[in-house]
Amino acid sequence: MISFEEYSLFSGESLFSSYAVEYTTNDLWLEIVAYTNSTAALVIHEPEGETNHVHDLFYTKNLNPPVDWRYVMRTTRTNVLVPELCDEMGFFKLAVTNGNLTVSTNITAQAMAEMLVPPWVTVTNAVYTGALVARGCFTNGNGCGLPIETGVILSSGNIAIAVGTNSIQSAGTNNLADPDDDLDELLGNNDTFNAAVLEFDIVSTNSFCLKFHYVYASEEYPNYISDYNDPMAIFVTTNWSGTNWIIDRTNNIALVPGTTNAVSVSSINGGCTYQPIVESNPQFYVDNADPTYSSLPEYSLNTPAFNVQYDGMTILLTGRVWINANVTNHIKIAIEDFNDPVYDSSIFIRKWAVDSCAECE
Repeated sequence: MISFEEYSLFSGESLFSSYAVEYTTNDLWLEIVAYTNSTAALVIHEPEGETNHVHDLFYTKNLNPPVDWRYVMRTTRTNVLVPELCDEMGFFKLAVTNGNLTVSTNITAQAMAEMLVPPWVTVTNAVYTGALVARGCFTNGNGCGLPIETGVILSSGNIAIAVGTNSIQSAGTNNLADPDDDLDELLGNNDTFNAAVLEFDIVSTNSFCLKFHYVYASEEYPNYISDYNDPMAIFVTTNWSGTNWIIDRTNNIALVPGTTNAVSVSSINGGCTYQPIVESNPQFYVDNADPTYSSLPEYSLNTPAFNVQYDGMTILLTGRVWINANVTNHIKIAIEDFNDPVYDSSIFIRKWAVDSCAECE
């Protein structure tokens, strides 16, 4: 049984207050060690001899009952970064959750698009291109350890494969869909397959920061991160060329944080002991214990910690774009296989929700 303690966090101050509690080596407790640029740095102090290292982190803005604890993440590390905390004060706790992912293909392109934007935004021209088994919606993500409870899922194979546990080293489906030219441009290569593409237009009555919170997950982790680089992108453009939207790599907002590189298995990973392969931006990578191959220590797990099939994934990432009032924006969210038509990759995109950090950085 896991106990927890709550800590208060004061935005904009260098010091944090906590309840006056004395901890022993047998206690599990949280420490806030820094708060910079709306990101809290936490340390999980585990009981002496603890070997599990899997914890679910929750957050709330206040402790007035009934307390609304929001699931943040499942972490397999004792050093944790929690971004986009713009409240004047907040509280954390550790607890336990578990459950099974639910996916469904019983949804239209219009409904998927409307899930991803605010209710005041008008969505038109929603079109999905690809295999029907490769797109849909999901629920109970938090119970599986994902930092997203519900939203839209797009896959380079079959979304049914997303459901855990992680029991197969090479889960995947060749759904025979065509590739996508705009994703091919990101790779500089057209040896691609099985694109799942959701496109739609939006118009807002007011200017605002549109955010897509997402997780990229893949069966290519960890052993095929150099050769089978399944691409994904979130393109947003306002530019036309004749009757066509102009879409290129400059429109992609699904980027490795702090870079201009597109998110993929090669740009975010924990390396691999096979070959061996050196890690790339491992601070954004989360391992899920491939049954056959292993990421490099300290990024590898001995057993799966997330109740999904994928062998690895990113942390919660955010694509941001400023939307001007009364201007039509074209949005294209896409993923596909590269170099082979199997070993699925997927994007989990969070259903729109207002957060405390309203502006684009």
